[in-house]
Amino acid sequence: MGKKGTTRMPPRRIHKTVRQFNKEPIPERDMKKLIEIAEDYRTVKNYVYARYARRGGLLKIYPGYTVQNEMTKSGLRTQLKLPAVYFYLAVFDALGDIKNQWGQTRANVLRRVNQNENFTPEEKHYLRFLLRVNNFFQSVLNQKEPRGVPKEIQKQHNVLA
Repeated sequence: MGKKGTTRMPPRRIHKTVRQFNKEPIPERDMKKLIEIAEDYRTVKNYVYARYARRGGLLKIYPGYTVQNEMTKSGLRTQLKLPAVYFYLAVFDALGDIKNQWGQTRANVLRRVNQNENFTPEEKHYLRFLLRVNNFFQSVLNQKEPRGVPKEIQKQHNVLA
């Protein structure tokens, strides 16, 4: 924690240590192959982070199949010669991290909205509404009109806006 009431930004990198214990050492040839797979896995995750971990990528990460299809078409798996099972695990692992970070962002904004005494009850209600309804949240972040929202919710949004 930084100053009172502020939180530190999450680190830009995530480090994971994987350990495996065997009765006998893994043959060097197999270990080399495992290291190659781990490096390719990291490459795929970094590619997904770079491409979809910003506000413009938010529209594509739910439920994630759009990203999966785009990643398949990108040719990265073929280029890396990574087995499909590891490739798609890396894609969805990265998407899970991105979704988690967006969830934390929403929770932090909601907490600050609730703590802010300068907002009227109507403004707080509107901001909570934006955070709760995914299409509106994405639209506000990307400065676009929301699409595909049921008419009742659209009417509520217009009243609150």
